[in-house]
Amino acid sequence: MLARVVPYGGNAVRYALEKEKAKVVKVNHMPEGIDPTAIWYMMKHHCQLHQQDRTVGRKLERFITTFVISPSKEEAANFTMNDWENLSDEALETLDSVGLIPKGMKKEVKTNFRNSMSVAGLHSDSKSGTLHLHLDCCRVDLDGNTNNVHDIHKRAMMAAEIINMRHGWKQPKEIREMRKAEIADFCEYTLRNMQEFDVDFYFKMLRMKGYDVTPRYDKGKKLVGYTVGKNASIFKASEIGRRYMASQLEVTWKKFHPKPVQFNVKPAAPAVTPSSRPSCPVAPAPTSTQTKVLPKVQPKPVPSFTIFNIDTPIGSKAVEIPNSVKDIFLNEVQVPNGNDTATVENVAHTAMFLFAGYIDAATSMSESCGGGGSAPESGWGKDKDEDERAYARRCLKMAHSMCKPKPRQRSFHR
Repeated sequence: MLARVVPYGGNAVRYALEKEKAKVVKVNHMPEGIDPTAIWYMMKHHCQLHQQDRTVGRKLERFITTFVISPSKEEAANFTMNDWENLSDEALETLDSVGLIPKGMKKEVKTNFRNSMSVAGLHSDSKSGTLHLHLDCCRVDLDGNTNNVHDIHKRAMMAAEIINMRHGWKQPKEIREMRKAEIADFCEYTLRNMQEFDVDFYFKMLRMKGYDVTPRYDKGKKLVGYTVGKNASIFKASEIGRRYMASQLEVTWKKFHPKPVQFNVKPAAPAVTPSSRPSCPVAPAPTSTQTKVLPKVQPKPVPSFTIFNIDTPIGSKAVEIPNSVKDIFLNEVQVPNGNDTATVENVAHTAMFLFAGYIDAATSMSESCGGGGSAPESGWGKDKDEDERAYARRCLKMAHSMCKPKPRQRSFHR
C-alpha cells in the first residue's frame, strides 16, 4: 500500500478514472456519475472553503492524498467488483485506526479519510495483468478538519501489514525480500551475458526488464551509486549485493569473464628403459611370393551433432544441433533492424531453442535482448516430411521476428 501527497490533484483523479481499461470502483461522499474534472474541482473548492479555519501552519497547497493498493495476483484471483470496493473501504478504515508519533512531535496523529471525499479506480498492469486500486482522497474531511499526513507512507505500510495479517496474505517484508532476490538474479544474468563491460548497457537491460533505475553521479560525472526496483520495492545497489555496487560492477563482470591462462609446456623426451624379457627369434622377412597382410585400422566415430550450453533468464539449457544444420545458425543469422540490444548470438540461440523445441526458453531469450515479437503458435515444430535444413531456416526466420523490437504505441499522457 503506497501513499503520498501530490501537487497534481486534477491529473491524479483523471489518471485513476480515465486510464485505458480503468474501472470506477467507488465514489465516496460525492454524486455518482460526475466526470473526473468535476470531482477534482469539488475537492479543491472544499479545501479552499475551509482554508480560513486554519490558524496554524502554512497555507494548504496540496489538496489530495493518493494511495495505490496492490494485493498479489494470487490473492486477488477471484475478486469481484464488490470485493475491490470492500478492500478500498477496509484500507481507509484500517489507515484511520493507525496512530503514529512522527519524529519531533509529541502527539499521536491519525487521519479521517473515511469521512473525506474519495474516488477509487481499478487498473490492470500492462505487462503482468495484475490488478490494483488507485485511491484519491481529499485532504480536508467533511467536518473541515485537515487530515494529518506526517509519515503517511509509514502508516500506509502499517495498515497493509494489518490487512495482510487479517486475510492471511504475505507481508510486505516477505514480498520485498522476494523482489530483491529476483533483481539480484537478473543483475547477475545481465553481467554474465555482456560481451564487454558497459555500465550504460547494463542499466539499459535493467530498464528493458521493467525496473526503474536511477544512477547517481558526483560533480565529476563519475558514477557513485544507483537504485533499482519496481513500484514500492526500490533498492540501493548495496542492498541487492555488495558485488553489484557501482564501484564493484566492473570487478564483478571480470570475475564472470576470466581471461584464459596459457601455459608453455616443454614436451619431455620419452625415456627408454632396457627390457628384461628374453629375446625372441626374428621372423624372416617376407619374400616376393608372400603377401604382406596389414591389420585394418577402424576409423574413430565422428559425432553427428554439437552440444551448445546456453544461459537464459530461466536457466541454462543444453541444446543438441545436428552438424548438418549448425552452419545455418552460425552463418546465416542477422540482427533485426532497430534492435540495438540484441547480438548475433542472441538471435542464433533463440533459433536453436526453437529447433530443439524449447519454446519458453526461446521466448525468454528474445525478450531479454529487446525483442517484442510474438512467440510461435501452439503446435510449433518440425513437419513430418520437412528437411532439417529447411526447418532450421524456418526457425531462424521465426527467431528474427521474435527479436524485433516492440513497436512504440502513441498514447495520451497524464
